[in-house]
Amino acid sequence: MKAVLLEVSHWHFPLYIKDLLAEGIEVVGLSDKSKRIREKYSKVFSCKGYEDWRETLENSSFDIAFAFGEHAEMYSIAMSLLTNGHPFSIEKPAGINSQQVNALSKIAASNKTIVGVPLVQRFGPLFDLLKSLTEEEGAIFQSSSWRFNAGPPSRYNEMRCDWMLKPENSGGGCLINLAPHFIDLALTFMPFVPDNIFVRTDNGLHNTAVEDTATLIMTSKSGGQATVQTGYNFPNSSVKREYSFSLSAKDHYVQSSPDGVAVIRSGKPTEFIKMNLDSDPLYGVYVRSFCRAVRKNEVFSSGLNRMTATMKIIDAGYKSAARGLAVPV
Repeated sequence: MKAVLLEVSHWHFPLYIKDLLAEGIEVVGLSDKSKRIREKYSKVFSCKGYEDWRETLENSSFDIAFAFGEHAEMYSIAMSLLTNGHPFSIEKPAGINSQQVNALSKIAASNKTIVGVPLVQRFGPLFDLLKSLTEEEGAIFQSSSWRFNAGPPSRYNEMRCDWMLKPENSGGGCLINLAPHFIDLALTFMPFVPDNIFVRTDNGLHNTAVEDTATLIMTSKSGGQATVQTGYNFPNSSVKREYSFSLSAKDHYVQSSPDGVAVIRSGKPTEFIKMNLDSDPLYGVYVRSFCRAVRKNEVFSSGLNRMTATMKIIDAGYKSAARGLAVPV
């Protein structure tokens, strides 16, 4: 398949390269605002680089696209790709609010266009484990807690993605950027759809224009709750981040550790499963899964509909943080 790569200075893009090549993808054009980045990846893929992503689309004949870019321009990029009609992957959040993402989702469904969004936790061993516990052992997780603390916001400046620290370009900080993966996990394994959201945000650690810490609580009157805490509050060190979680069901408790996951069952010995919980390798799994779904013309499990559901929670979260009150959804 021939592919175009749009706005490749995104910090996740390097995690795609190995598997794009392994899948035999022929890159025929790419874009980025940075001349240095364009030239770097043009050499890697032996293709032409353009300053404007529109030029890439106008001057390239392709079968598939992988789109990145600033959050505020993702809607325009995706709309152009939908008009083009070819399948594409677009980085989360795929737009700056749920209205944009929902509009894209409806058009993609109407056109039967395969669109992937890298909610990469769906492609890891934890997702498979939780699915197995629910489907094979009947576990109903009434509560869950997720923590993901990444490095300081200054890293976005170092990666030439300083737009992430500008609310008008990014839509916010760690809530819109880091939380989608874990909101999606929580939504998938909650017994009922949440109807109430409460969020607190803070930027006191780094004093940036976007939040560096966010705590989100979602609950359902029918039963179930989940807490998602994210932040740019991990030191700049050789240890990349902190990721931990726990889920509670009547006869099951699932808890993370640095080396894997413990599954505690009523009346049984604790089962420890060694598991790599680093999310970085999952981007490669996502790339391979998406390419194969496109080749087989299959429905893809991580698409715009999943991102829409997640973005509705995030939108409500920012409203809650601004008002200091819980918000119904």
